[in-house]
Amino acid sequence: MTAESMLPAEKVTRVAGLLADRVRQYDTTRDRRAAFAYTYYRLTTTLATALDTGSPAFKDPPWVAELCETLASAYFSAMDSIDAWLAGRPGGSADEIQPGELPDSIPQPWRDVFAASSVRRCYLLEDVLFSMMAHMSYDLPEALRRMATSTGDRRHIADFHRMNAVLASCIDEVQDDLSSRYMRGLSSLDKLFTRSDELLTNYGIRVARGLAWFNCDRLLDPDSAEEASRSIARSTAALISEIRSPGNRKLRAGLWILRRLIPDRRHWPAAGTPLT
Repeated sequence: MTAESMLPAEKVTRVAGLLADRVRQYDTTRDRRAAFAYTYYRLTTTLATALDTGSPAFKDPPWVAELCETLASAYFSAMDSIDAWLAGRPGGSADEIQPGELPDSIPQPWRDVFAASSVRRCYLLEDVLFSMMAHMSYDLPEALRRMATSTGDRRHIADFHRMNAVLASCIDEVQDDLSSRYMRGLSSLDKLFTRSDELLTNYGIRVARGLAWFNCDRLLDPDSAEEASRSIARSTAALISEIRSPGNRKLRAGLWILRRLIPDRRHWPAAGTPLT
């Protein structure tokens, strides 16, 4: 079956399959990128089911599938670039690194994420939060911009919000399964992140994706594109800084203590553990 002849639900299911391959790869090598890849996989399978059942009723399912594919391609490209860099690094090690060590072939937000996840005492919830931020604040508006530029069509905001509702509706279940798969007691880390984990809520996903649509409009406007591009590239690093080094001195000191008192209870699923 060629890609052109596939139904929208089949195209999204294919993307989910590619994400499942990444999850298995990262689980096998105990790569910290596994947690977000798993989260992304679960969200994508939920979208595939919505397209297959027709609930909600998307007005333009092919556009929904194209956005899913375009967005996923940006993620895969960034991960492939990281893998290529690791392969050329002595020993292929991913010990603690700085964003500046990574090549320009990797988008800045993903350099920030990968470097942040390489430090000691990096928690699983951080791995997911930081990656989610890079994907929704950087990859998503860029994907929307590319599609709008190629077609000149920006009439899909209703379907975009239907997508947001579908993805947001399953986030609580995905968080529970993420905790079961990689870190029992995930909720106990809320005290570390205060309100910064709102991105992993129904409301947070809707807001973040809505902002991505707005930032796409900024990127499409010649008068705002340059500044929009700069601010979008900086947003992930800003979230990382907010969590790792908040401006309030007492909060910063408290987090420093908590990071040393609360162990990283990350565990890895046994080989062959189902993804759902």
